[in-house]
Amino acid sequence: MNIEALSERLIALKESNIQVQKLVERLAAIDFQPGSIPLDDSDEGIVSELVAEILLVFKEQEDDLEFLKEEVIDLNPGRAEIEFAREKENLEIETQKAIEDLKTQIGTFRRAQLVSKRRLEAAQREERIILTKSFLEYEQTSLNAQSALSELNPKKVSQKSVFLSKEEKEIKASSDVTAALRRTHEMMSNELSRSQFAHETLQESTMALTQLAEKYSSLDTLLLTSKNLLGTLLKSQKSDTWYLETAFYVLLLTICWLVYRRLLHGPIFWLFLYPLKMFFKGWNGVLTKIGLHWF
Repeated sequence: MNIEALSERLIALKESNIQVQKLVERLAAIDFQPGSIPLDDSDEGIVSELVAEILLVFKEQEDDLEFLKEEVIDLNPGRAEIEFAREKENLEIETQKAIEDLKTQIGTFRRAQLVSKRRLEAAQREERIILTKSFLEYEQTSLNAQSALSELNPKKVSQKSVFLSKEEKEIKASSDVTAALRRTHEMMSNELSRSQFAHETLQESTMALTQLAEKYSSLDTLLLTSKNLLGTLLKSQKSDTWYLETAFYVLLLTICWLVYRRLLHGPIFWLFLYPLKMFFKGWNGVLTKIGLHWF
């Protein structure tokens, strides 16, 4: 597969990432109204469908990006080496950036999922409160009606209350048991939500710490490599400095010798050395004539 095909595939994955970002924003913006969902709805409805769709897209993108990264690494040159190396490097950078964007989107999706879940639980709690208030208002209305009837016909009502006292006791007992069970269920649901939220938060913190440890490990490796490279450069600089100084002194000595041989040797010889030589030679001849020696 050539670079052009891989680039087109990367562009398609980026467009898919933009679409899934819109889905995540939609999930975070869902506002549940009391009564819009059943009280026992935990995994059904539009939220679960949207979450499943987002997870499916994330899974496909992770697989595609991993495959694309391997394809980019295994690319073979089919044109000029410099141009190919530049395009391959750009493609590797864009692929790594797309992978980082996908990780960011996954983190955003988890936060949006938690926000949506909290809104769902808040809507369910509000719905329970509304149902409880409605039940209490209905019971209060029934009591008021019963008291009004007792004032109008106390004998009939008292007889009816005597006949129905056992049934009313059973209904009241069952109502109390039902209310206790509802309170227990609500408390267990709240505790379960808290524990699940804490577990998800712990997972996110663990993943963040793992990524941070990987980055620090890469940084330590980079610092060690830089230290070794700096030591090698210092040693090379010392040896290069010694070679340069030696070459400079040799060059300076050569220049001085050339200047002397080309410019100073002739005048010094004819102006100073040759007259002295002739002077000493003449005196030596004179002294030899008179029977004396110079040495």
